[in-house]
Amino acid sequence: MSLREVNWSTALYIVISPFAAIAAFVYLYMTSGFTYQTLLLAFFMWWATGLSITAGYHRLFSHRSYEASKAVKWFFTFFGAAALEMSVIEWAYDHRNHHCYEDKDRDPYNIRRGFFFAHMGWLFRKRGTGDRELVDLNGVKDLWADPFIRFQHKYYMPFALFVSFVFPGLVALLWSDFWGGVLVAGLIRNVLVLQGTFCINSVCHTIGKQPYSDAHTSRDHWLSALLTFGEGYHNFHHEFPGDYRNGIRAFHFDPTKWLIWSLAKLGQAGELKRVPDEKILEAKVRMTEKRLAEKGTNLSEQALIAARANFQSVVTRMKVLRASYEAARKKQEEEGSTIQEQIEQTREELLDAYRYHKSVSKTAIV
Repeated sequence: MSLREVNWSTALYIVISPFAAIAAFVYLYMTSGFTYQTLLLAFFMWWATGLSITAGYHRLFSHRSYEASKAVKWFFTFFGAAALEMSVIEWAYDHRNHHCYEDKDRDPYNIRRGFFFAHMGWLFRKRGTGDRELVDLNGVKDLWADPFIRFQHKYYMPFALFVSFVFPGLVALLWSDFWGGVLVAGLIRNVLVLQGTFCINSVCHTIGKQPYSDAHTSRDHWLSALLTFGEGYHNFHHEFPGDYRNGIRAFHFDPTKWLIWSLAKLGQAGELKRVPDEKILEAKVRMTEKRLAEKGTNLSEQALIAARANFQSVVTRMKVLRASYEAARKKQEEEGSTIQEQIEQTREELLDAYRYHKSVSKTAIV
C-alpha cells in the first residue's frame, strides 16, 4: 500500500484516539473530575451508539432480520453515526460482502490477512485503491431508498462529528460541562465502541468455540459479547445471519436481542426472523459427530446410530408440522392453532432427542 492509498484521516484517528482518550481521562481526573450528569450522559451515549450499530446498522439494515418503525430507523441512523464507523450505506455494503465472501479475497476484513488487518488495518486504505472496493449501490438498493439514510450518507462527516462530539457537549452545557461532554461522552465513549466493533472482526474470528460450523472462521466468544451488546456469539451469527438473535440461550448476554424483542412488544418492530430450532440443533449434531470422527470415535457404534436416527425422525416430523402450519396460516384455516400446539409438543421431543444424542456422544468409544 503506497502513501497515496492511505486514508490518512481515518488511520490517524484510529491510532491516536485511544491515547487521546487515556490522556483526556487522566486530565479530567486530575483537574475538574467527572460530574455524575456527564457520566450518565456518557453511559447513555455508549448504549445508544453501540445499540444503533448492533440493532440498527447490523441486524436491521445489513441483514433485514426484522422490520422497524420509521422512528426507530431514524434513531439508529442518528446515533449510529456517532460510532464513526461510516455511514449506514458503507457499513452495510461492507458487511454484506463480509458474509458473502467470508475468508475470501473480497471479504473486506478477511481474518486470513492477519489479526491487525481484520481488527482495523483494512480501514487504512482508501476506497477504490488496491482491493478496497468502492460502494456499489446495487448492493444496497433497499437502503438507498430511505431519504434519511441517503442524507446521512451524503453529509456523513459533518453529521457524524456533530452527533459524536458536539451533541454531547451541547447537552452537557445544561450543567456547565461542555468539555466533559465532548471528552467523556464523546471521545472516550467512541473509542470504547470502536474497539468493541473491531474485536468482532478480529477476536471473534480467532478465539472461541465453533458449535455450529467450522466451514468459516467465525467463533462464539462470550467475553466479546459482554463488550459489544451481544455480538460475540459470532459462529451462530455467521451460520444463521438472518436470525435477529445472536445469543439464543436464556443465559446468553445479548441486549441487542432484548431491545429488538421489546420494540416488537411496543409495536415499533415486527417480522422478527428466527431460525427454526431443528435447524440449529441439526447444525450442532453435525459438528458433534464431525469432532467425534476427528478424534477417531467409532460413529457406527450402535447407541450413537440409534440416537442419531431418533433425533432425525423428530426433526423430520417438526419440518412437516411447520410446513402444514404455514399452509394452514396462508389459507386462514382454524386447524393452524391445533398444529401450533403440536409443534410445541414436538419441540420438547426435539430437545429431549438432542440431549440424548449429546449424552451418548460423550460416552462414545474412541
